[in-house]
Amino acid sequence: MRVCRGGRDRGVISIFVAISATMMLLMLGITVDAGGRLRAIEEADALAQEAARVGGQQIDEATLLSGGGYRINTAAAYAAATDYLRSDSRYKDLRLVAESDPNNPPQALATSITVVINMQYRTATLGLFGFSNLSVQGHGTAKLATDPTRPGGP
Repeated sequence: MRVCRGGRDRGVISIFVAISATMMLLMLGITVDAGGRLRAIEEADALAQEAARVGGQQIDEATLLSGGGYRINTAAAYAAATDYLRSDSRYKDLRLVAESDPNNPPQALATSITVVINMQYRTATLGLFGFSNLSVQGHGTAKLATDPTRPGGP
């Protein structure tokens, strides 16, 4: 008669393989979607920068012609940046921050603007684990440059 030893260990390897395969899938998902999220952040920053440039071109002509210097009309800048972003349906939210000149009292004119947009990155593999969307935020700033000899403006 032959005695079989180790009968209690049967099936242990298959449990180990199942757990290991799940963990490898999770790590693969994190790697793929982390790279995708970084690309989405870079794209959101580029989109916000372009919207800021469009908004920064909205110079207040009345102030310029009256000798008040170059100032951005923030209402027109917001409208121009919104119109620019409206052509791209991926943005979720737009926030425009206008920075006024310290020598000029706060009003609807500014020397620089910052555009902040919020977008959603749709995950490729992490949706299997309950993470179907990741939020990303992009920032872009446009500053008036009125002196061509000095980079970045006055």
